[in-house]
Amino acid sequence: MEYALKDVTTIRITKSTHKDLLKVMGQIQAKSGEIPTLDDALKELLGNYKKKSRK
Repeated sequence: MEYALKDVTTIRITKSTHKDLLKVMGQIQAKSGEIPTLDDALKELLGNYKKKSRK
């Protein structure tokens, strides 16, 4: 899990989407033992999406 302040952007999401991302973060933390970022949660979801798209 990496976090670099030099290459960031802002996105607007609904509160319900934010809540869902926090749940994903909790799952990542349970697996890795490290505190993830929202970026980590989005990367996890995008990685899963890409895997399913290739099938």
